[in-house]
Amino acid sequence: MKMYPLGVGGAFTKSNFHNNYILQLNKTNLLIDAGTTLRNSITEANFSYTDIDFVYISHLHFDHVGGLEEMIMQRYWQFINGQHSPQKTKIIVHENLLLPLKKLLCNGLENQDHTVEDFCSFITLSDGEVYKIGDYEFSLFDTTNAHVKGMPSSGFKLSWQEGNIVFTGDIKWMDQVNILSKIDTNTVAIFQDISFTSNGVHASIQEVLNYYPTTLHGKLYGMHYNDNIEQFNDMLSQTNITLVKKHGVLEF
Repeated sequence: MKMYPLGVGGAFTKSNFHNNYILQLNKTNLLIDAGTTLRNSITEANFSYTDIDFVYISHLHFDHVGGLEEMIMQRYWQFINGQHSPQKTKIIVHENLLLPLKKLLCNGLENQDHTVEDFCSFITLSDGEVYKIGDYEFSLFDTTNAHVKGMPSSGFKLSWQEGNIVFTGDIKWMDQVNILSKIDTNTVAIFQDISFTSNGVHASIQEVLNYYPTTLHGKLYGMHYNDNIEQFNDMLSQTNITLVKKHGVLEF
């Protein structure tokens, strides 16, 4: 499994793009979130909208969904040799987020007698329900209220024969979700958002270190972090956390 970080920054990043990823599962490309910077980050990583087979949306903040409508529209309104050759976008979403996401997309997609379903097909998962993508198993866990109170959100676990990764999404109150219960002996990486400044909706680096047992610190991959990360190098050097870098490639 290869993982391409399109961006690793927070909502207001100026240099790191939004925290979106492409997971390459054999010949299948799964896009993790579609923030406003997607139109630039995806091309800089040498991918295009039509390369994407599935999209997973974690929640409805603009840095995770702000570029989704454009991607859907460009995939649908493509022409090959002058012929309309639409590609519907397959969206994987937690059941708690389905209706709010459809409502959001209706604003831009429902016109000229089109419906959201003309452009998209939805794969709706409940907590722990497994969706198979080839040899991989993709499942969601509910993080509603653990990032922003009252906001539906989710993280995911991706498993294959040799291991699995846990991706928290945006989260502040890790113990409320019991992230540790998603981790097992086959977990090779935990992708955790990390804030280096006081933040009401994202876990601080100290909160992360306090929550996870020291035996797991070496499996932590920090994401969704501040642009001015250089100011915190001394702090980072005292931990075993690996910071994910945009446009690199991670293999597991």
